[in-house]
Amino acid sequence: MNEWMVVFETSSDTEAQIVAGRLKVEGINAIVYRQPGAAALGITIGFLGSVTVLVRPSDYEHALSIMEPDYIEELPDTTDDISYIGLDDDDTDELID
Repeated sequence: MNEWMVVFETSSDTEAQIVAGRLKVEGINAIVYRQPGAAALGITIGFLGSVTVLVRPSDYEHALSIMEPDYIEELPDTTDDISYIGLDDDDTDELID
């Protein structure tokens, strides 16, 4: 495993499979690795509970860039666009109570 690099680590095998699948769609050879015997023993915490996604060193930077979001949506600073469905204008007293 010396020729592989960890790009993602989790305790969920399903989550690791999803990440590896996403990388494979982008043409990156990725494997999911769990310590031998950990699943058989039912260990889900600590070192033995860790599930990692590994890629070749040449694909490492590209894999990280794929997993990073292109942008982060920020919440608006105002509440001007919030609609209260089911309340009429004269029922705003209910919001205060």
